[in-house]
This record gives sequence, structure tokens and C-alpha cells, in this order.
Amino acid sequence: MTRTLYLHIGTHRTATTSIQRFLLRNFDALIAEGCLLPFRKPRHFEMINAIFAGQRTIADAAARMNERADSKAPVDITKLVVSDEDICMRKDLSLLGEFREHFDVKVIYSLRRQDLWLESWYFQNIKWQWNPALSHCTFDEFLARRDQFHWIHYDGYVRHLEEVFGAENVAINVFEKEQMPDGPVAAFCEAAGLQALLGNGTEPHVNSSMSAAMAEFARHLPMDEFPPAQRELLRRAMEGVDRNVFGHTGKQSERLMPPELRQAILSDYEAGNRALAQRRFGREALFEQPLPAADAPLAQLAIPQDSQGLIDQFVAPLLRQMVEKGMITAPAAPKKG
Repeated sequence: MTRTLYLHIGTHRTATTSIQRFLLRNFDALIAEGCLLPFRKPRHFEMINAIFAGQRTIADAAARMNERADSKAPVDITKLVVSDEDICMRKDLSLLGEFREHFDVKVIYSLRRQDLWLESWYFQNIKWQWNPALSHCTFDEFLARRDQFHWIHYDGYVRHLEEVFGAENVAINVFEKEQMPDGPVAAFCEAAGLQALLGNGTEPHVNSSMSAAMAEFARHLPMDEFPPAQRELLRRAMEGVDRNVFGHTGKQSERLMPPELRQAILSDYEAGNRALAQRRFGREALFEQPLPAADAPLAQLAIPQDSQGLIDQFVAPLLRQMVEKGMITAPAAPKKG
């Protein structure tokens, strides 16, 4: 029996973290449904990175996953889910196509309208600072580099997926409320044939952006120079200030583009979006959600320009947060002779 392997490849900012947490929380329920989340990991970036680095072969990865599936006997594991949103950042997925020698491979790819995705991706790059080249850009500088985000040229990228895995094996979800009325987790479960899990509840929104003001403050910090553990402590402290001092408790607005810029950005993707909509959905518009109203308020990427205001509003609250949460501790006193 050939098992089915579902490759959940992104894109980012389409509730991928919520989906991964849902799968991990339901690990045992997945097993009962004949589905394995390999290695009990919500995200499989280590395995995928090792494959592309030449440190692990597809055959070895497939064998290890099948061994894990076999170990669940007498439960008959018929499908597996591998999730890593960074997969879509790779231009050529031909290597992953070799999984077809071992599994019946299905790809799940979620699309978010490019203007909204760019705004959200900007905030995430500032928040996490994993890419120094993008960690300190202004929004205009970030947009000037948008051609490097090849995977949001959806028509071309989906064509590549179809060439590698077969058009019939590529499931496309459109990340809009109207097109996934029960939410992104439910849409994923439907694509993977896991509807039975939905009675267990879905995950809340996670990995929200910082407020625009806090993001602008973070942009000026050298977080990308810090080890991941220290970077995480600082990020948590800033989120604490955002929440407890600024009162930003909900999902933050990510709207940064004035109407004219939004239209100009979308025009760059219009032809490809239309072609994909016609080819895969038999309609003219890929995205159906209306654009923000012309008078919709924009998030303000601004911090005080005077040193006293910056200290009062950001630096002092951040230091208090770090001390109060035990993030800054004094070294132990030396032992007396």
C-alpha cells in the first residue's frame, strides 16, 4: 500500500502556525484517523533543510517516516502530513518531487492577496529578524525588494508545483474569509481529508504582528545580531510593553499602503492572478475580498524623534518589563573564601 503524503508548503501569513499547533494538539486523534504527523513535530523545517542541504536523501527521509508509520500498528496509517511554510520560498521543488517514488504526494498551498501579504510579511520580518537584509528596512525599501518574493507570483509558482507533482495533486486554498468560511484550519483539514478532527475545536489566531509603533522601534534594534534565545527574550519583552503599556491586546492593524500604492502593487500581480483564477477556479478574480476603503486609517510606523520621548515611551518600559519578568538577572555573588 502506498501512503499519501500531504506537503503543506505555506505560504506564510496564512495561519500556518495555527494549523501546525492544531495538528500537534491532535496528534493522537490523527493517529486514530490513520494519519501521522511525523516525529511528533508541528513543523518539519529541520528535515526539509537537511534534504536541500544534501545531508539527507529523499529515500532516507521517506524510509524514516514509513518506519514511524509502521510502528503505529495495529493502526493502519494511510497518510502523513509534513508542514513547513518555508518550502514555498524555494524556487525549485523538483527534489521534493522525488517523494513521489515513495508516496502518493499531495501539495496544499494557501494564497493571500499580495498587498495584504506584503504588509504582514514586513511586520514579521521586523518582529523575528531572521534575515538581516530585511530586518531594518523601511516599508518603502522593503517593497522595492518585493521581486525576491517569487512565490507570491502565484500563477507561475503554482505552474511549477503542477509540473513537479501533477496538477491533480496540488490543492489551492485562498486565504479569505469568504472563501474559507469555517476558517483556515478547517480549510486545511478539508484539503487533507481530516474533517473528522474539526469536532475537537480549532486554534486561535497566533503569531500576531507587533503594533506599528513597536515594530518601528524594533526595526532600529540589532536583534538579528543576538543568539535566538536572547532575541526571543527581547521580542517577548517588547510584546509585553505593547500589550501592558500601550494597550494593544488584539490583532494589530497591518494596513500600511495608501490606496494609490495598493492599486499599483496589485497591478503587478493582476495578470497572473487572473490567469490562475481562470485556470483553476473558472472565474476572473482570484481574490474576492474588497480593497480597504479609501479613507481606512493606516498604521503609523512612527516613534518619537526626541531622545526623552523615546526613553519615556519605549526604552524605560522595556527595561522595566525585562526586570519584572526576570529577563535580566544579576550574577551570583562570589563565594567567600
